[in-house]
Amino acid sequence: MGISIYYTAYRNEPLSPEESASIQNIVTRYSVDNEIAERERTGEGFRWESFCVYDPDDPTEPGIIFEGATKLPDNSEDAIWEGLQHWCRLLTEVRRALPGTKWRVHVDDHDIPWDEETKAFDPWV
Repeated sequence: MGISIYYTAYRNEPLSPEESASIQNIVTRYSVDNEIAERERTGEGFRWESFCVYDPDDPTEPGIIFEGATKLPDNSEDAIWEGLQHWCRLLTEVRRALPGTKWRVHVDDHDIPWDEETKAFDPWV
């Protein structure tokens, strides 16, 4: 059984084509596909899972414009922590690219708060 990070953004207006492109660019920059391939090749490294964004044309609730869940690498406590920080950095950039959204980011029952001072999701809290 793995631990996953879940993320949901709500807004009355759907994603614009520019916002969709921005999200795709952010997800591409934070891709762990090379790390996944290296682990498959060598057996070394964290057990990453690619970042998952659900289909925005089929939201799980009305008003959701961005959502998904990604399993955190679970082969050590360091792996879980590094994965959580990595995906929080990605989600921070996505939130900054989507003005006027309300968010929920959480791991199981633990919410990852948005720090208004740093304008970032802060897993330390």
